[in-house]
Amino acid sequence: MPRLSFFPMISLSLGILLGFLGLMFLIAASYNPVRIFPGIVLMGIGALAIYAGTSRYRKARRIEEIQDDIIRLARSRGGKLTLAEVVSDLNLPVDLAREALLSLEKKGIAYLDFERVEDEGVEVYRFPGI
Repeated sequence: MPRLSFFPMISLSLGILLGFLGLMFLIAASYNPVRIFPGIVLMGIGALAIYAGTSRYRKARRIEEIQDDIIRLARSRGGKLTLAEVVSDLNLPVDLAREALLSLEKKGIAYLDFERVEDEGVEVYRFPGI
């Protein structure tokens, strides 16, 4: 499970704080109706901050799930995969598949075989540990 990085933690904390302040304004609006608008605005901004923080976390989790599927596919194919195979077998968009393969490359699990790229014009990733 991916760790929460700095931005999502700050975003979640800020969202909770703004939502709480908005709720306080809405409660105070029972005595002074002018406070309804700031309360609604603060709660809306808090909700957007929470959404922004959790959307990056959800994307990181999705990439990790795709990486696991790619590794299983690479095992079944003898340790080498093309981008096209990943896209077609896992039914993924090209940009998401490429992002998952690049993150596997950054982790050192896979590498791009440049000889095959030059010869065939196809992105071939090799998984040496498989």
